[in-house]
Amino acid sequence: MATLLQVYASLFPHEPQRHAPFGRAPLLPADLFAFTGHLLERSGAYHHVSPAVPDLPDSGYRRILVDDTLRDRATAIGKAWRTGTVTPPRRLPAPPGEVEELWRELGCHGNEDVYTVLDDRAAVPVWWPMCLELMMIADEASLGIGFSGSNPFYALMAGAYIREDVPTGGVFRRVQHAPFSLSAAAEDVLCVQPKSRTPSTGCTLRSLTHHLALLPPRGLVRARWVVSPFDTEPGANTNGLGLLLIPFPYRVGHGAFRPAGSVADAHWGWFDTDQIWLPEKDDRRKRRGFVTFVLALIEEARARGERVDGVVLPELALDYDQFLRLGRALARDGGIDFLIAGMSCDRTGRSGNFVAIAPFFLLGDERKGAITGWEPLVLIREKHHRWKLDRGQIKDYGLDTLDGGKNWWENITILSRSLDVLVYRGNTTLTTLICEDLARVDPCQAVVRAIGPNLLIALLMDGPQFGARWPGRYATVLADDPGTSVLSFTSLGLMARQNDIGTFEQASSIALWKDEVQGVKKLELPREADALVLHLKSVGKTEHTLDGRSDGGSSHRWEYDHHVGVTATSCPAWIHSGTGRSGSRR
Repeated sequence: MATLLQVYASLFPHEPQRHAPFGRAPLLPADLFAFTGHLLERSGAYHHVSPAVPDLPDSGYRRILVDDTLRDRATAIGKAWRTGTVTPPRRLPAPPGEVEELWRELGCHGNEDVYTVLDDRAAVPVWWPMCLELMMIADEASLGIGFSGSNPFYALMAGAYIREDVPTGGVFRRVQHAPFSLSAAAEDVLCVQPKSRTPSTGCTLRSLTHHLALLPPRGLVRARWVVSPFDTEPGANTNGLGLLLIPFPYRVGHGAFRPAGSVADAHWGWFDTDQIWLPEKDDRRKRRGFVTFVLALIEEARARGERVDGVVLPELALDYDQFLRLGRALARDGGIDFLIAGMSCDRTGRSGNFVAIAPFFLLGDERKGAITGWEPLVLIREKHHRWKLDRGQIKDYGLDTLDGGKNWWENITILSRSLDVLVYRGNTTLTTLICEDLARVDPCQAVVRAIGPNLLIALLMDGPQFGARWPGRYATVLADDPGTSVLSFTSLGLMARQNDIGTFEQASSIALWKDEVQGVKKLELPREADALVLHLKSVGKTEHTLDGRSDGGSSHRWEYDHHVGVTATSCPAWIHSGTGRSGSRR
């Protein structure tokens, strides 16, 4: 059994021993939240929280009731802390007297066990309501954290972003190595990050906060919160978002999947993916041709009155060389905010399964100047789970280079597990997943649910996207809790192989959209189209925590508006045939 004091010591092991832990309150709301949130979760106190209702009869069972008086008090104290005067040499507002008093009261119970077995009708432990109120105050003091530079507790971290990195050709050190936690608490135990959405369903710790998220330890998964190193302001017409979805490769040729190693009498083996749909790296003509093809799609979409803010390509569509070539062209287009694509290698040349995002929007107004060194901004992370090709998939996709009597696992290394959450347009968050990462609960879904990104894009190499298939099921889970809008998007290649075999109905559904209001929306590629433009709209929303606090209508969600097919005016034959390399077979 661990006591409150022992838990505090485990979270803040480097704090000087000469300081009594409860002698003074933590200086950072994130530290106060780390401790109190951890206690509420570890003790099980969080699921006893309930908004008080005057006419509701007392059941006689244990509850932590939160009434208007407590809500108003916590909100007021949190605001007072956030807006407090900073007196030199202090760099932060001091915790209000009410916080110090509550902290000392909590300390009187420091030798009590965090978890105790309680009889059903036992009273609420005295320290539980104190802990809850301190957590509510910490959450209110963190309003705008991670989004607004006006929050003093985030300003210190934001100030660490070095402006000179860009014009001097630096490597955006503070973007590539954005902090994994807002708190000084031991990251081997837990991490704290900002959050976007508060779940409207369920009874969890994440339902108790608007602004701070309690995350797993860094050894399980690391969430990188990425903001612009510049003072950026949302541009005009930010209530809409246009995504150009290019389902390349359009065909996956014979031999793209090949054995990498297996034991003759074993039931499984390793497989490699060979990107035969891409030209050789030294084939500059074809590689330029692909860039020209994408630019033609953007031009055609805009000619039809559609906005294109981001360009997205599916899992394993590109390699790093082709990603950079395309990125360099899109960087010159002031209307393109980002490029997202699946890749077969990272910037060091390590093979695997990666997602990369070129977030041009992080440059803000600096993008209009002489800055050309955007490439170090590119964020790359690896897939968290290996793809398993089983007998059914081998048959359905006609992958006759693999033995159908075995299960074949994707031959990739998994060196680290991380998730990039990017603040976009000042008030929305964007993240990505790769195929199996959407389906597996551990480890990244714990981060997704805690932070609640406004938009999640899952890159797949899969069959047709139907609501009844696995992407639709798992997208629905995240749309319900935490309310994240999910786009799953696949290339056309495996679907084309399945269509050629003819076992199933002909399909062209390359994407699924799901938000918390609308049902699953299937996005089909018209017969003559090369890509889709998906248009989303931002809808404001007021959210409430489990204890009844409102966010004042500061939240929003992305909803489906419409989608249209787009056809390039010209397209090299190899792009649609899947024969980027000389001698490759369809």
